[in-house]
Amino acid sequence: MYTVRLKPQAQKFIEGQSKKVRRQLIQRIEALQEYPRPPASKCLDAHKKIYRVRSGNYRILYQIKDKELLVIVAKAGDRKDIYNNLKALLQSLSKG
Repeated sequence: MYTVRLKPQAQKFIEGQSKKVRRQLIQRIEALQEYPRPPASKCLDAHKKIYRVRSGNYRILYQIKDKELLVIVAKAGDRKDIYNNLKALLQSLSKG
């Protein structure tokens, strides 16, 4: 079973949502503990192991570190603007 860690940016977004949306996102993130690569996930960067999973109108971007059994949720947001600054996000994840 993987450990899930939220980056501050993702945590802040989730906390700012309505109770219904927050519950939806948390359930999706908790599911990553058992299945970090669900069938509905999409690999955005194979080298850095960056994935995206859908949760309604929201997207969750995360990195998988298999050796450490760790899933790092880097960003969560509305589908219309989640990919803004994706290049900067990928660079920050590669640094650790």
